[in-house]
Amino acid sequence: MLTKRAQILFSEEVWNKIVKLAASKNTSAGELVRKAVEEKYSQEADLEQRRQALELVLKHRPKPFKGKINYKALINAGREY
Repeated sequence: MLTKRAQILFSEEVWNKIVKLAASKNTSAGELVRKAVEEKYSQEADLEQRRQALELVLKHRPKPFKGKINYKALINAGREY
C-alpha cells in the first residue's frame, strides 16, 4: 500500500518520454518512476553491502597472504555480518 507522497517536477521533454514509455509497458508514469527509483537505490544498497562484506573478508585475510587461513574466524565474521 502506498502511503507517502512526493512531488517531482520534470521538463516537458522528460515527462513525454516517461508517459510514452509507461504506455508502451501498460503501466502508469508513477509506477514507472517508483520502479526506477527502487531499482537504482536498491542496487546501490546491494553494492554497499557487498563492499562491506569484501572488506570484512580482507580484514581476516590481508593481501599478500602468507601462512594458514583462519577459516573459523572467517566463518564467524561472516555469520556476524
